[in-house]
Amino acid sequence: MESAFLNLCLMRRSVRKFREQPVEKEKLELCLEAARLAPSADNGQPWRFLVFDDPAKKQALAEAVFKGVFAVSKHFARAPVLVALLLKESFVINRLGGGAAGTPFQFIDAGIAGEHFVLAAAEQGLGTCWIGWFDTRALLKHLGLGSKYRAVALIAVGYPAEELKPRTPKRKPIEEIAFWNSAPK
Repeated sequence: MESAFLNLCLMRRSVRKFREQPVEKEKLELCLEAARLAPSADNGQPWRFLVFDDPAKKQALAEAVFKGVFAVSKHFARAPVLVALLLKESFVINRLGGGAAGTPFQFIDAGIAGEHFVLAAAEQGLGTCWIGWFDTRALLKHLGLGSKYRAVALIAVGYPAEELKPRTPKRKPIEEIAFWNSAPK
């Protein structure tokens, strides 16, 4: 099955080592535009992307969130860009709607927008890594944000230190993850 999109998915991977090369603002803006176009529950668009490409501000952020038990993630401070993916809480959509359905819509929405961002980055030759292991409370405190926001992830962005080539990732076969007209056995 040949597809430009599937080829892009095969190129996208978690990059943990980056070149010391700044990322062009235009490339980051394209990633943000891709994220902006992502769908969301009731078109709530709860995501907020905070881009840190200024070395001093990025370093201050990294020092705030990669300490203590989260210090194992501090190598991400070397990425040329760190992007904080936040949720702006909406009581009606996120709490009432998501609570009634038993599904945290806002996190699904943020995940969709974040994946749009990283796929747009991959298309432009940039490497990314979703970072979940960081101090979310310290992030919000560092940014001076209150309880109206929640930290979802950080995304490291930059030019990969090594050339990325299409890969065949270890994945379960389609027959184990997709079922037609019936439930899994």
